[in-house]
Amino acid sequence: MVVKLLDSRWEVIYFVAEHNHALVDKPSLIKYPRSHQGIPRKRGPSLHISTICNIPTGL
Repeated sequence: MVVKLLDSRWEVIYFVAEHNHALVDKPSLIKYPRSHQGIPRKRGPSLHISTICNIPTGL
């Protein structure tokens, strides 16, 4: 999927529907994606609060 900022809105400009990996079988494992494996434990709660409040954590 490719997204682009157009007129102050994010729009999908390219999408391939086929998955190249299996989906997570257990919903309880969704909190452990590869992209979150390097986040220190102490940083987790503040990131969670930022997400809930719609505050970006990086640009």
